[in-house]
Amino acid sequence: MLKQVSVIAENKKGTMNNIIGGISEAGIDFYNVVSNDSQEFGIIRMLCSNPEEAQRLLRDEGYMVKVDNVLGVVISEKVGSLNQLLKVISDSRINIDYLYVCYIRQENNPVAIIHVQEPYEVEECLTSRGYTCM
Repeated sequence: MLKQVSVIAENKKGTMNNIIGGISEAGIDFYNVVSNDSQEFGIIRMLCSNPEEAQRLLRDEGYMVKVDNVLGVVISEKVGSLNQLLKVISDSRINIDYLYVCYIRQENNPVAIIHVQEPYEVEECLTSRGYTCM
């Protein structure tokens, strides 16, 4: 299971730099950063080397932040591998809250980052079907 830091931040000039800069200055390494925005606010989701410390630093700066468990599922680079994973999830009647795909340094393949309500149960389900989960 992976720990993901999610930050709700005002959509204004310099915000992303402030968030990433403060965490970087603390010596925390990033594995990935994904941002989604709306007109006024955005959600920045990140996997990093010390999620608890990143959360503390961001809270001290006044950001709304939380750390969630997310499931990392290793998929291949073959066309259709994500669709194959999604079919297994759908056939298992699992609802995905959100998903994104990234590369994590220690893996040679893409990793689907999945947020679900019951990550440990989903991990067991996918592992029993031959997937490698992080």
